[in-house]
Amino acid sequence: MASTSRTRTMLIVFNVIFWLIGALFLCAGLTFRFQYWRLIRGYEISEEMYIPVFSLMALGSYLMIITFCGCCGAMMENKCMLITFAAINGFFLLVQIVCGVLLLVYGPQIKIWIGDIFERQLRQRTSLERFDERYKSFLIFWQEHLTCCGLNSKNDWKDPLGSEARATCLCIFNDQATRDRECLPHDDGGNTVYVYKPCVDEFSAFVGKYMIIIGVMILVICILEIAAVVGACLLVRQWREDEGYVI
Repeated sequence: MASTSRTRTMLIVFNVIFWLIGALFLCAGLTFRFQYWRLIRGYEISEEMYIPVFSLMALGSYLMIITFCGCCGAMMENKCMLITFAAINGFFLLVQIVCGVLLLVYGPQIKIWIGDIFERQLRQRTSLERFDERYKSFLIFWQEHLTCCGLNSKNDWKDPLGSEARATCLCIFNDQATRDRECLPHDDGGNTVYVYKPCVDEFSAFVGKYMIIIGVMILVICILEIAAVVGACLLVRQWREDEGYVI
């Protein structure tokens, strides 16, 4: 009975903690969704920008629902809720493992994939000036926040220092070492000026910078999920034994 009580208490604490994390994710997603205009005011931005926000909201909702099942199942000794909790957690554990393996195997190809996506968007047009205003506003927004110029190359803009892209493409650093590291030379009517590197480089660097952090977080979550599934199964088994039979 002491073992059952410890397992039950640990499972309740685990689920309460992750319910709060899920609530935090959901609140953050809702905040970004309804306050995003403060970051992008003045631009006509594509709905594609909201995909990460909706993903965050979906993850938060999932955590709140599944941990509610686990917590209530442990508190009320409801075997059905605990079995549901263990089964769904086990399924998503497998999904996370597959995603983690894919990230490890195909991580170095992320830049190539991003470049292919950008190239396909340019395939039917000779320059970014030929896109509609909605897409150009979307790109200029990311150029400003990632400090980059063009998709795969600064030459994706017919004139990267034209009126549309100049404010986000022009690279100005007084320190030459920083300028050589962050900028690319560009011929502007016989004068050499500097523009930022293409967005595929900056976006790939941004993703790569957080890849290790994401990988560690996934690993920790997987370990905790394994512990939760094992704990839920042990708890159900102990209750079944108390009732006179074992599943």
